[in-house]
Amino acid sequence: ATAEHKPSLLAAHGQQMALKLEELMAEQDDIWALTGNRRYRMFTGAMNQLIRWLGRARLVPQAMRVCEIMNQLGIPRDEFTIHFLSKGCVQQWKSIKRTGKYTRATPDGGNGRPEVIFIGRVNAGKSSMINALLSCSTQAAKVSKQRACTRCLDWFEINKGRAGVPTFCLVDSPGLGHAEVRASTTRDFPDLLYSYFSQRQALKHVFHLVDVRNKKLLPGDKQLLNLLSTAQRRRVKYTIILTKIDIVPRRKVKEAAEAIREELAPYFDVDIMYVSARSLRGVDHLWAKIWQSVTDTPSGRRHREHGARELDRLYTPGPEGGIPDENDLSDLLGLKRAPLRDDGPELEELEDFDAGEWAEDEDFDPEQALRDAEARVDWEVEDDEEEEAP
Repeated sequence: ATAEHKPSLLAAHGQQMALKLEELMAEQDDIWALTGNRRYRMFTGAMNQLIRWLGRARLVPQAMRVCEIMNQLGIPRDEFTIHFLSKGCVQQWKSIKRTGKYTRATPDGGNGRPEVIFIGRVNAGKSSMINALLSCSTQAAKVSKQRACTRCLDWFEINKGRAGVPTFCLVDSPGLGHAEVRASTTRDFPDLLYSYFSQRQALKHVFHLVDVRNKKLLPGDKQLLNLLSTAQRRRVKYTIILTKIDIVPRRKVKEAAEAIREELAPYFDVDIMYVSARSLRGVDHLWAKIWQSVTDTPSGRRHREHGARELDRLYTPGPEGGIPDENDLSDLLGLKRAPLRDDGPELEELEDFDAGEWAEDEDFDPEQALRDAEARVDWEVEDDEEEEAP
């Protein structure tokens, strides 16, 4: 019974832990009064283990909330914080298809297997961003300093066959713009991307990576925007990610974001975020956006409320819930109740151990009990000898 209901019990317990963690926000002023080193020594290790445990319990939104609480309380992170979060989001991954022609693409999964794609100019950091999200020891997406290293669409299937987490795909794409390769190599890249934008029903979110050192949108970025607008995918979300923010001062990062926002303001209100694949800064926010998009499907919405649903069920008394009925041993042990027969013999009423008529200990005679036991043994030996006589 414990092994069968373990996932549900873990989800309910994890939700309860997440609710108790919210009470820590009441001590925000006292925690901020501590030094950074003291906050790191007191909280970082415990928060990392909590993120790891919530990921194993398939409570990814709660693990993301722990990262958010660490930011609000000023708790420093280390190399394990984002690693444990990524392992919770990615229980399993596999590269399932690489193709330079959309007609040979993997079958469109629709709402059953949503997809998010990473686009951008050459060397914008698309493949490095996918490697940072997967947090694996080996490079899932090929990375090189050579321009136009990625020359096809590459699908990475996440969490196939894993219960409690949604199945989705991360898609790597070739970059546009100037590349130190022959023109015949990059000639078909725009047509490949346009075919994907216009025909892919599983597409839910487009992440446009822009190198913050460029300070603005270059012609290759504007060409990507033109392809996406021509495809007329109004229900697909669009986000600009400023990459390589770890090698540029914060002031220049803000100036680049303001310049891009002003340039696109006449057309739409753009969503801009900051992520570094090297220092992993902002990867938790990126995972939050991805998770929101891939669970915004009929089959994926149940993963958002998995913990709360299991906690409510745990607090529901009776056989349908998790709390056993009072004085019911079958519910307590998780056993099936034996059916009662109407035509069977009536059960004798059990004697109350607390009743006044119950014999006290002083009425027990040890010597008489010993003589009775010896008489039973002699009687059994005589019966055995009579049976062996013939």
